Amino acid sequence: MIKIDSKMNIQELLAHYPRATAAFIKRRMLCVGCPAQAFHTLEDVARIHGCTINDLCKAIREAIQTEEKP
Repeated sequence: MIKIDSKMNIQELLAHYPRATAAFIKRRMLCVGCPAQAFHTLEDVARIHGCTINDLCKAIREAIQTEEKP
């Protein structure tokens, strides 16, 4: 299982798992490319966007595990 920590900041997450971008785009979160991504944790983002940390982490894990289709 992929280790996703709620205290991990967005920049760190995307550096290690670029496919996680899809989870933010699908949820219409503007985290990708935001200047605050170096400071906001997954916990912060979940709170700001009104979702649970568990739902956000699940979506991120699914995005990371999804293989790109040709």
